[in-house]
Amino acid sequence: MSAVLIPPPPTGTLPEDHTRQPRLAPSAEVHAPVDGQGNWVLQHGSRYVRINERVAELVELLDGERDHEALADRLGAGWNTERVGSAVSQLDSLKLLDDGKTAPPKIAPRFLIVPPMTFQLTVLRPGRAMQALRPVFARLFSKGAVAAGILCVALGVVALVAQHQAVATTLNSPMSAVTFVGVLLALLFGVSIHELGHAAVLIRYGGKPSRIGVMLFYLMPAFFCDVSDAWRLPDRKQRVHTALAGPAVQTSLAALSALVAWPMDDSVAKTCLLFFAISSYATGLLNLTPFIKLDGYIALMSHVDTPYLRDRSMADARRTLARLLFGGTYKRELPTRWTVLYGLGCLAFPLYFITTALGTWIDTMQRVGWLGLLLASSVISYALYLLGRGGVRLAAEVKAAGVSRVRAWTVGAALAAAGTGALFLPVQQTLAAAYVTDAAGTRVVLPQGSADQLVHEGARVSLRTNGLIMNDSVATTRIGAAPAQPADVSVSAFFPIDMGDAVGMPATAFALDLDRAPSPANGTAEVSVGEVPLWKSLYRTYVLPFLPH
Repeated sequence: MSAVLIPPPPTGTLPEDHTRQPRLAPSAEVHAPVDGQGNWVLQHGSRYVRINERVAELVELLDGERDHEALADRLGAGWNTERVGSAVSQLDSLKLLDDGKTAPPKIAPRFLIVPPMTFQLTVLRPGRAMQALRPVFARLFSKGAVAAGILCVALGVVALVAQHQAVATTLNSPMSAVTFVGVLLALLFGVSIHELGHAAVLIRYGGKPSRIGVMLFYLMPAFFCDVSDAWRLPDRKQRVHTALAGPAVQTSLAALSALVAWPMDDSVAKTCLLFFAISSYATGLLNLTPFIKLDGYIALMSHVDTPYLRDRSMADARRTLARLLFGGTYKRELPTRWTVLYGLGCLAFPLYFITTALGTWIDTMQRVGWLGLLLASSVISYALYLLGRGGVRLAAEVKAAGVSRVRAWTVGAALAAAGTGALFLPVQQTLAAAYVTDAAGTRVVLPQGSADQLVHEGARVSLRTNGLIMNDSVATTRIGAAPAQPADVSVSAFFPIDMGDAVGMPATAFALDLDRAPSPANGTAEVSVGEVPLWKSLYRTYVLPFLPH
């Protein structure tokens, strides 16, 4: 990140002891503009502060031996004691001076926790070998190569549209374990190339990536590349290009995969290529989202040249909400109006992202039994944590604005009442299950320990395909009159990955009123058990399965 250090000339400020003869903080470095163009940068650990050339001259003289007057004399025209004092004061406010307490920045450890929900493991620290490849990267990312890549990405989309029937079959069908492992390895390779794309473009422009590794990002595995050094690049377009290089590389790989699969007959290889293409396109688009700290956000922040854009926009959005709800006077972090709307998007998107991901995978989690429900409960708890954290920060903004206690408590009580009332809204309670067809006919099965006691004769059942991404409708039927029976079914019945019949799990089976066997013979199911208040649905789904029966 960066900040612009411009020394205004306030007077009458007495410096603290460590600023009388200032010394630069341990391990702080001054970087000249890359290729002689752009801003000077003062780096301290992972922090990057942009400064002008005159301030850079001052910083290089901060050895702890000269006072303000001596520094002004050494710097010459344009400087005096007051201007030196102002610049030193700003450097001190940014904790860039040695106060005897500031420890040298440590090299980032191999394992690092980045709040609120990112866990990083550094695998590679790029060195001189990658820097020596700068001429190669300049050719790979020339204008002609970029134009060819854009054309390839467009042709890849055309290829997927032309193969829409094969795509639908791939997304709606379970994968074999071998195919799944192959696709997973290919996706990991694609994501690693994505991160190397960031590193290559940064090096191509004269920068230096500091770390490359793997991480858990909102509970999802991913790779990362630390390109903070991009703030040293002279042109904001170069920083945007560095941020967008990853999605560009990944979607290019997706396009090549789709084009290779186009002429092939149906086979395991075609399935792998299509799934890799679809997943890589989706991942590339997700990375362009500007509302969370992904490549799209870095590109937007670089384009508008505003450090900490997301955090400052969210602060303005919270203060706008606080003013509308509670009144009061609030300070703006950014002067532009669009950043308030952007900040609202940043506040809402993590919750939307989590709930959408949960909505996509919740049925699979429920079919797994208590282990899947435990994972789902953890995700929901994290979403509630985000809401709670937002509420605490909103309350802090209201308190700082001097809002009267009467209004604060009145509005707070109204919001609490609205939230409580939402828990009593009626919802359709459903149970995630699977259906299997064997010698006993077609039956709905639920893992033992789930809320199977809620299933009753005549309950509506929707049968669907068991795809990794899509679940198209197969048939609609109802629970039959035959009593429930214990059964031992393959784990594959509850997962979109076909592992054969080697691994089984206990389940409860319910007969169905069907005239003929469905096609496909096995798949997922959704059992409707009636309309209940929201709180009861949550209780039945996330509490009841964990209680002793």
